[in-house]
Amino acid sequence: MSIGLFHTRLIASNSLLGAPVLTLDLLVNTVSKKVSGVASIFQSTWPPLNFHARVWGDYSEAKLTPSVESHIILTLAGSPSGPLSQIAQTFGLKGILDNWTSGFVDYRYNEGGQWHQVRHVAVHQASTVEPPPHHAVPLYAVAVQTARESGDLAQIKVAVQQGEQQLAHHDALRTALGQLNAEIARLEAR
Repeated sequence: MSIGLFHTRLIASNSLLGAPVLTLDLLVNTVSKKVSGVASIFQSTWPPLNFHARVWGDYSEAKLTPSVESHIILTLAGSPSGPLSQIAQTFGLKGILDNWTSGFVDYRYNEGGQWHQVRHVAVHQASTVEPPPHHAVPLYAVAVQTARESGDLAQIKVAVQQGEQQLAHHDALRTALGQLNAEIARLEAR
């Protein structure tokens, strides 16, 4: 179990084709044993469903015997605008998890004024997708665009000068980065 504050993404679904899929994006505070985040339910079959709610709740740890790992008992409530809102709850969940990675949940949601209940659904941790690295955007790009649109010659010259200064430091930054990587390698070799 992590200590402090951590994020987890859980998916709850059964193996039936077209069944609703619940995605929980949760921030877990292990100090106060509180949980908050977002619940999304998607169903591709008729009637289509795209449900969202802000969720909050708490959890406790239960140990059946001292020699086995503890299970997490999770309870969540939710509404479109959060716990302090006057809007009625539209989501509820109760479940048993094994170290925030798997387990089973029962949940219910209110869609179109009608409550729908889903029972004993398997939960697993969602795989994480690392976004590809993107191009570095020069810090002067907005200033250049603004200066170009203004047509002000003095503003354009200042933006060009700032851009040239940043480009002039490119080699110095590359050298400093190489030195830092060499220092990291030296320290890791110890």
